[in-house]
Amino acid sequence: MKRYVDLHMHTTFSDGTSTPEQLLSMVRGSDLVAFSVTDHDTLDGYRAIRDLRADEDPELVPGLELSVTVDSGDMHILAYLIEPENGRLAETLSGFQQRRSERGRLMVDKLNALGIEVTYEDVEKHSGGGVVGRPHVARAMFDRKSTRYYEEAFERYIGYDGPAYVPKANLTPDEAINLVHGAGGLAVLAHPAIDGKDKYVEMLVDLGLDGIEVYHPYHSQGLVDRYKHMARRYRLVMTGGSDFHGANGRYAMIGTQKVPFEYLEQLKATKEVRR
Repeated sequence: MKRYVDLHMHTTFSDGTSTPEQLLSMVRGSDLVAFSVTDHDTLDGYRAIRDLRADEDPELVPGLELSVTVDSGDMHILAYLIEPENGRLAETLSGFQQRRSERGRLMVDKLNALGIEVTYEDVEKHSGGGVVGRPHVARAMFDRKSTRYYEEAFERYIGYDGPAYVPKANLTPDEAINLVHGAGGLAVLAHPAIDGKDKYVEMLVDLGLDGIEVYHPYHSQGLVDRYKHMARRYRLVMTGGSDFHGANGRYAMIGTQKVPFEYLEQLKATKEVRR
């Protein structure tokens, strides 16, 4: 019998719409043997599920998704098998949270200047106490009926070219990879096909990249094959997941990518070799 894992999903502690309790319930109803909660720039969702998890539940793999800037664009680096209580990691993530809070307030100020009635308290309610991001601003705007539908907030106001957009304070690729390695983990390039981030693989390998996300809802079978070949060429571990953000279907539902359990075994073996 084949065994599967899902190593990419989000809770309300970053930009997901499911609470840790709801996410764990869905995982329990799946055929997964292991999963990883990879919230953006925070381990709070992971810790919440770790505390809720029972012995008979699927294995929980420590993880998160770090925000990185390269050539003025966004890139995401997945961190796996990290030591959650690592001091430098905790300090960096705490700084992220503070800067994201400041960013959220700046976006609210810009929206108010445009005549959009929304408060930072509205935004915080949607963050669940986690890192404040644009999805939380968008939900607050929709609740206030400042937009007709959720996506309109991005299309008209807080998208990259929007009048209320404020850039994130991100890590550089080498900072992210060094941070992950310092916390005892492995650094993996997330969804390389999105915005053509696969063109940076060779550069990232030179910086110490450990793996590449092969299975992702955005990846066609042709791209999956391409990234498997790339992994072999650069001796990278392979990972994959649904990138679940909520029942609204972004990007896919939990467990739909059928990521082989062997990928997790290879992650663990690689960590042991590089320890």
